[in-house]
Amino acid sequence: MTKKLINLHLVSDSTGETLSSVARAVLSQFEGVESNDFIWPLVRTKSQLEKVLDEIAKNPGIVLYTILHDGLIEELRKECFKLKAPCIPVISHIIAEFSNFLGMSISHTIGRQHLLDKEYFSRVEAISYTMMHDDGQSSWDLYDADIVIVGVSRTSKSPTSVYLSCRGYKTANVPFVTIETVPQAIYELKKPLIVGLTISAEKLLQIRQTRLTSLGHEAGSEYVDLEAIKNEVAESRKLFARLNCPIIDVTKRSVEETAAKIIHLLQEKKIHKHD
Repeated sequence: MTKKLINLHLVSDSTGETLSSVARAVLSQFEGVESNDFIWPLVRTKSQLEKVLDEIAKNPGIVLYTILHDGLIEELRKECFKLKAPCIPVISHIIAEFSNFLGMSISHTIGRQHLLDKEYFSRVEAISYTMMHDDGQSSWDLYDADIVIVGVSRTSKSPTSVYLSCRGYKTANVPFVTIETVPQAIYELKKPLIVGLTISAEKLLQIRQTRLTSLGHEAGSEYVDLEAIKNEVAESRKLFARLNCPIIDVTKRSVEETAAKIIHLLQEKKIHKHD
């Protein structure tokens, strides 16, 4: 299939994170379509917008925006109309619906979601904790985690942990090599949700071979031996059974999907705790 490339302009008066997330979600629904992204954050004045419009004229494509200033919105939409470029507001309709339901007007505070409030510092603390507890580090204080992820090598434990930490969850990940190498502290945990990650042996072999090749190493150890991998995965499942923890098969899951499932499991745990 021939890939289709489009120009995508993401115009925001804040960081542009929301636009990037929405754009990725939308593009994932169109097979064979890739985007050449032009990201324009912190667009808050007419002169800044004029520079953006010049670039849109040079590289026509779809325009997504999250801007609160009515004057800038009007100017952006007017120029995009002249250029015949689709100009799409990403969250204005949602904000309007919330406003109607709540019976409240919006604050019109730019970048309000990035204020240095209690939630922000909690998220920073979660990221710091997660980095300190990556790949079995600092296993002595696992009791302070919200989530503990366990799995064999190359089951995306680290990226999943980092993703969860950015959502505000203190996440530690513990590598499984053998039952004997697992820290004893994990058997005594009460507060954290412990989750086991598993994967098909064939998929894991492929991932590990690719990893070794990228590092310039030759594939000649048990690390990339299919029978050894099958045994490793089976042994990890024995640990999960001993821990009586939920298991997520990541064979066909993205990091985002795995993280979403873990968050759902954590919410269920909290609900059952209060029942």
